[in-house]
Amino acid sequence: MTRKEKITKLILYNFNPYFFSVNDVSEQHRGHANFIENVESHFEIIVVSEKFYNKNRISRHRMVNKMLENEFYSDLHSISIKAYTIDEYKKIS
Repeated sequence: MTRKEKITKLILYNFNPYFFSVNDVSEQHRGHANFIENVESHFEIIVVSEKFYNKNRISRHRMVNKMLENEFYSDLHSISIKAYTIDEYKKIS
């Protein structure tokens, strides 16, 4: 299973998302420190979930980071997170 597939599975299980997107952007970091050829190490993640209601931005990011904790121990280097409630997402989409 690829890291993208693992992240997708974790998001589905933990957040029951209204919408989500997981993009591997590792190749964009070629030449940067910690870049490893053929390793899924950098991701952009969007998650829209009811679980983010009454949570501030930092709390939402912590929730996503906690879900991915084990991945950081195995070559996951960086994630960019956008976490929205359904109402917030509807306003921007």
